[in-house]
Amino acid sequence: MGRVQDQPSGHPGRRAARRRRRRPRYGRFIAQTAIGSLVPGTGLIAAGRRRLGAAVLALFVAAGLGVLAVIAVVPTRRLASYGGDRQMMFVIGVALVAAAAIWLIVALVSHRLLEPARLPAGKRLGGALVVVVVTSLVVAPLSLGARNAFVQRDLIQAISGGESLTTPDIDTSDPWADMPRLNLLLMGSDAGPGRDGERLNTLIVVSIDTHTGDATMIGIPRNLQRMPFAAASPLSGLYPQGFDGAGDEREWMAMSIYSNAPILHPEVFEGTDNPGADATKWAVEGALDIDVDYFIFVNMEGFQVLVDALGGVTLNVPRDIPIGNKNREDGPGCTTPRGWIRAGDNQQLNGGQALWFARSRCMSTDYDRMARQQCLLGAITNQANPRTLFTQYQSIASATREIIKTDIPEDLFPPLIELAFVVRDGSLESLTLDRDFFQTTTGTNPSNPDYAQLQAHINTILTAGPDGDPLDDESEPPAADADGATDEREPPANEPEPPADDEQPSTDETDDDGATDEDTGDGDTIEVSPDQPVETDAVC
Repeated sequence: MGRVQDQPSGHPGRRAARRRRRRPRYGRFIAQTAIGSLVPGTGLIAAGRRRLGAAVLALFVAAGLGVLAVIAVVPTRRLASYGGDRQMMFVIGVALVAAAAIWLIVALVSHRLLEPARLPAGKRLGGALVVVVVTSLVVAPLSLGARNAFVQRDLIQAISGGESLTTPDIDTSDPWADMPRLNLLLMGSDAGPGRDGERLNTLIVVSIDTHTGDATMIGIPRNLQRMPFAAASPLSGLYPQGFDGAGDEREWMAMSIYSNAPILHPEVFEGTDNPGADATKWAVEGALDIDVDYFIFVNMEGFQVLVDALGGVTLNVPRDIPIGNKNREDGPGCTTPRGWIRAGDNQQLNGGQALWFARSRCMSTDYDRMARQQCLLGAITNQANPRTLFTQYQSIASATREIIKTDIPEDLFPPLIELAFVVRDGSLESLTLDRDFFQTTTGTNPSNPDYAQLQAHINTILTAGPDGDPLDDESEPPAADADGATDEREPPANEPEPPADDEQPSTDETDDDGATDEDTGDGDTIEVSPDQPVETDAVC
């Protein structure tokens, strides 16, 4: 019998055997690539580069333990305060970029060293995809964190204070040692197209006990008249009887000081970057007899962008709030609203709705609007979601940059962030200086206030002990009936029926402060006099 010849190397049986041996080898390559991409250094060790791999692994483990140690040892409020430090934000941003770059390079080198020889193109692509997918789990968050750090650094520079005539001299290393109470003035304006000048529609003093964190928000009516300036202010001698003069009385109200005082007396404001804010701070100091340390100015027209970037805000809406109406030009009453913010608890409002919740005044009063603004500010502060802040921070920072100005110096941002944690654990009280307040406490009204009595009352509120009840002069909440329901006053019979829930109102018009709406609709009006508004005892 002849000899059986050896099978050629290309025989199908041998090729199948080689494929069977390669399958586990390829699977091992994919597994090692994935682990090497997730844990830097392990891929190098698997590829035979043991010393280099061990060094890289030790470096990343040490870095990780160092970060955990900092988080465990450094108090949370101190860690958060780094968000107000531009230099620290730069260091953190660079460190995160470096970590992401090194992580990616190590993953790519590990993948290349682990890749079997003569691997088909399709399988090489599969290995590369594993590297991309696994490293993205780490590199993407690191890159996002780095971007947020650099954005925060730029934001601090953009909004922090410039030259001012009214900021105190403090030691930023321990700012609250000689400042038992910090007073911030929040100012809001709807400046924009169709408006003449920049009138304020929001004036709120936030007075914070820097030791306990207890805070009091004091809403100042924008129609307050004859506001005296602080004695140390150069405007005090120019207006010894308060800010008053000839012509339209609206030009001498609290809301107009921001724009008018610098125009009337430009020589007083040389060397300041925001003369209107300095003038308003002097007026609030004189009216309340307190030191106003810093201001925060918010353009309410851009406020809706910020609320949308935060994902909206949840509020208890005490009644149907009209959207888009204004005072009639041809008589008393208001034009027909384009839509409504429906009454109810836990209402989710988008940016446009939140803007109108804060600005709507027709069928209401300035005082009711002031209270709603305080509610909105408190809700936004309490509902800021850490996940949203991290993932949407660029949009939030961009909106903030456009709508906020302040004279708070850059060096004070870190201690202010630490103070915010103290405030979070303290109490928050609200006081609106409305018509009832003036009549009850001083026997006067905002057009002719008794500032001496007002100052005495504010002093009592701000110096009350922790067990005091500084706000018992506020109006009582509405009485409840036998079923526990609040007895809210019925709206006028001729008020139009709110539209269906599925009608989504536009929010691109101005309010009723004298500006012309871009679209006034068909001109229908609500026969409700602004002097006889719907009562809104219950707020938020």
